[in-house]
Amino acid sequence: MIVHFDVDKTLNSLLQGEKHSIEITPKTLSRIKNKDKITVMSVKTASFITKEVLEAFPKLKMLQTRTVGIDHIDLTSCKERKIAVYHIPNYGPYNVAQHAIALMLTGARNIISANIDTHSGNFSYKNFLGISMHGKNFGVIGTGKIGIEAIKIGKSLGMNILAFDIFKNENAAKQHGFSYTTLSKLLKESDVITLHIPSTKETYHMLGEKEFKLIKNNAILVNTARGDLIDIKALIQHANKFHSICLDVVEGELTFNKKHPLLKLKNCIITPHSAFYTDDSMKIIAKETEENIKRFQKGDRTNRVV
Repeated sequence: MIVHFDVDKTLNSLLQGEKHSIEITPKTLSRIKNKDKITVMSVKTASFITKEVLEAFPKLKMLQTRTVGIDHIDLTSCKERKIAVYHIPNYGPYNVAQHAIALMLTGARNIISANIDTHSGNFSYKNFLGISMHGKNFGVIGTGKIGIEAIKIGKSLGMNILAFDIFKNENAAKQHGFSYTTLSKLLKESDVITLHIPSTKETYHMLGEKEFKLIKNNAILVNTARGDLIDIKALIQHANKFHSICLDVVEGELTFNKKHPLLKLKNCIITPHSAFYTDDSMKIIAKETEENIKRFQKGDRTNRVV
């Protein structure tokens, strides 16, 4: 039995088989029917596949996450249960990169505040001096597929690239005309800093008190990667030094509500983890989900992580 969970209206029209909008977490297990019959299921990052969750699906053989990241899955427990785990390593990195740049420009050009002011009946530019990106230093942390796409767009805007990654892609650096630097230099010299790295033990709160002190005043911070890369408490303490804080991800997204401390920051723009969500990406995700299930059935390990 193949079942897809955490499916929105768009994906619902593209995926085959049984589909449900509910995400899978320890708290939602009681609402899920036929758990003892499901052999293959697909999920997204709103689902937390813990050991407890896996125990509720005794016949599960294959788990497909419709994401690049796999940090919401207990891979050790999957391995112990011999459950195959597949992911989608590429559903259009340009989609996320475009969103990162959109956030950057929205902050730099005061789009949101200008729109609100204009809708109130005012039609004056005088309170909305923007920041031109031409000639500014663009600090890109993480030069995987998404980071490279962000670099390409940044260069098209006339920005100077400062890149950091523990795994240096020298071929890409040569192809796209950028060079690597240290993280401290990137933080000190960048006018815009954008994050494009995975969530790991090593990257947890990689931007904290120490790092925020290095960042120059009036910088723009963009995060479309993972929320726990940033220490929110430290960010709030240093929020006034930023021209704009532009986030598509925050730590603790499942419990996000109107009392979240970031909402008190007037210079903070937040979108709901929607950087990936485009017409193109949904088609790719649906196609690759179906293909991964076929791969598993044929014994093909392409896109398999466990």
